[in-house]
Amino acid sequence: MGDENNFSRRGFMAGGAVIGATALIPTPLERLLNVLSTGFIHEAQAEANGTAGARNYINILMAGGPLRYTFDAWMRTNPSDTQLDFNPMVATKYVSSGGRVTGVEYSSFNYNGVLVPHMFSHTVNSSAGQRPLTDLLKHMLVIRGFGTGFDGHPFNATVQQAPVGGVSSVMGLAADYSSKTFEAVEWPNRGAYGNYMSLKGKALNKLTGSPLHSLLEGFGGPQGGRVKGRDLKTRNRDAFDLAQARLRAYAQSDFAGSTVLAKNLSNASDLMKKGIGNIDGYWTSAVNRYKSIIESSMRQSGLVGISDIPLISDQGNFWRVHVADGNRGLTVHPDFDMRSAVSTMTESGGLSEGLALAEYVLKEGLVSSLNIQVGDLNNVTLRDAANGVTMAHTGIKDMHETGAIPAVLLTTAYYRALAAGLLELIDQLKKTKVNNTDLWSETVVQIISEFNRSARANGTGSDHGFNQMVTSVYTGAFSNGPYVVGNISKGGHGGGYTGTQGIGAAIDGYNQAGRPTPTMAASTVAALLRVPKNPYENLAAPLVELSGNSLRVMKTAKIVG
Repeated sequence: MGDENNFSRRGFMAGGAVIGATALIPTPLERLLNVLSTGFIHEAQAEANGTAGARNYINILMAGGPLRYTFDAWMRTNPSDTQLDFNPMVATKYVSSGGRVTGVEYSSFNYNGVLVPHMFSHTVNSSAGQRPLTDLLKHMLVIRGFGTGFDGHPFNATVQQAPVGGVSSVMGLAADYSSKTFEAVEWPNRGAYGNYMSLKGKALNKLTGSPLHSLLEGFGGPQGGRVKGRDLKTRNRDAFDLAQARLRAYAQSDFAGSTVLAKNLSNASDLMKKGIGNIDGYWTSAVNRYKSIIESSMRQSGLVGISDIPLISDQGNFWRVHVADGNRGLTVHPDFDMRSAVSTMTESGGLSEGLALAEYVLKEGLVSSLNIQVGDLNNVTLRDAANGVTMAHTGIKDMHETGAIPAVLLTTAYYRALAAGLLELIDQLKKTKVNNTDLWSETVVQIISEFNRSARANGTGSDHGFNQMVTSVYTGAFSNGPYVVGNISKGGHGGGYTGTQGIGAAIDGYNQAGRPTPTMAASTVAALLRVPKNPYENLAAPLVELSGNSLRVMKTAKIVG
């Protein structure tokens, strides 16, 4: 076929909705249709070549390094494990006497052969009603017991995202094998906490403001007054017709993927007809849906072992909350029931928007790799023992001065919110089929923070745990979880940090000597992403292997010492 018809392979990739209108500045819709049609062709080529590509990847960052013991920093996970050396900062549940909370304990229960924290015995809200948190466990893998040996918030955040120089980051790895319209998207901008690298040169699209609008307006559309020639309505109609003609022409060619594309022209047409017109209709209702689920789950009262008994302060150091106001430990007033603290909490800085963004771009097939974030503990109502003033505070995630008793309540509320949001996203992705497979089975979600916390044995707070890191991963690729990998030490750091708290320990027969590094976690995640080549495995082998829809653990997790 001649170049004058723009039917060469290069022509199909480079051409698009603005062919024949080179004298005009392309509108956002023209550019969108061009990119969408290119994406359909790429996906058809991949299917024709028998390459499924990597699974979708969502990375959720909790910048600040909150305590994770009530959620995914699992200590004793096997009934045959040695008993823990107790440290109050790793507690997951309250103990009570005389009708009031008097202390804390590490409490777990057996689910599918794994001991999991008390929080998962509860239910959360969803758009379909109450959901048991054990539904999340079915798809959950905990990777624990690794570290860097170095302090610092940005350093420890970035090294988990890109642990090895000269190769793609975990997010970049998913993007490298993507055939989606936008390979990688980040919202909000992580700044010094982000680390993206793609060996195949796949771009990271950093969004600002309203993320969906930012994504689809990011085609370099004209500024005010720069659209010339035909009226906008006519141009948009012509752009759609031209994009459709481009796809029909490719479907009738002998290029790779033409037969696949021919079978899916109707789906491609439906998506392009929606264009960017359905954003506003979707966005507000989706964000509100996630926000309602997150906040109602966060504020739920009467939770057994958490909020079913009055929480009355004795004004000791166990009862401090690290707040942003003055960057200090606020001691809770003795005339205040701390259960009221969570009744006013609001969703954690952008979580509802991030999950709504993930739902949209994955279901529409626009993005394969996405970075989102979770903010601080917002609007925590507290009465200050120092002055008797009751007001809403921001509880910061770098929880140096948050004591053992408030930590259980606040982190349980925080992670209930995150878990409820994840379950809602999972439900939505399960409703969407891609090549006869539900979209959740083609998605991997990873939750990271800079580190877990070094737990003070006196229960007064915690510090940076850069040798006791943990990350959790969720995917529909398996449904017989939970799983846990990585060894931890029975003892603490010594000094004021005694007790079992998740310090990484060596794994017998592993190809990393001593305490594993974040490369171990990255390699294990890569094994779930279904990439053709795991660039980390020679330095740190993956600790799991997928076999059908079941996961096989390569090295059994244990407590050492």
